[in-house]
Amino acid sequence: MNNTLSEHFSTAQSITDLKTQLINELVKRRYNLQSILWATSFCSDEINNLFSPFNDLFAGLGPFHLGGISGLPFAGITGMNAFISHVPKNGAAMILYGPHIGVSNEGTIGQVQRQNQHSLTTCCGSLVAALESLEHSDFKPMENPLDYQQALVQEHLYQHRSAILEDLYPIKKATDFTYEAIHTYLIKIIEETKKNYEHLELILVGGVVINTDWTKEDYFDLRNLEFTQF
Repeated sequence: MNNTLSEHFSTAQSITDLKTQLINELVKRRYNLQSILWATSFCSDEINNLFSPFNDLFAGLGPFHLGGISGLPFAGITGMNAFISHVPKNGAAMILYGPHIGVSNEGTIGQVQRQNQHSLTTCCGSLVAALESLEHSDFKPMENPLDYQQALVQEHLYQHRSAILEDLYPIKKATDFTYEAIHTYLIKIIEETKKNYEHLELILVGGVVINTDWTKEDYFDLRNLEFTQF
């Protein structure tokens, strides 16, 4: 596992170290932690419930969920407006976002050993399923109102089909493209809703969550940390 992390995610840090870095940065900037409302745009997979200590530090009972499967911000403009409207007066909003990818104890990318599971499972399952669809020459985007989020994940990855399938590690390439999509969509949503951000400070924490086998600590490959005042 460690060799795989060093090769593919050389700047990744443990979730514990990321939490410490964020709290130290917020304290240094003199934020009132109890006036920060936080949200995530992570995949809805339960394996990504990694930041529960923030519940005791920040406002609210937990994060506002902007993301759906794969981490794309399916809550959209309406969800963002709702989240921002819940921020305490003169407070700040923090959004943690990005896709996730598994790295098993043996170093296999795209799989993890989950608790009480007898074999490895895919991670991110949504991206792996979309990738498997792309591998079929007769691929057609899914049209199923009962699975519309996965249809949009497929549609997004299809735009990069050649680059993904030609890469030595297709699931990592798909994850990288998904990070770019999540970041881009969030910025567009923020741009559309910023008229509601009067006297608000917005903190964006973007990267790739790296899930490991359940007995190990997970990691985060930080790719964006920015503080903006509106």
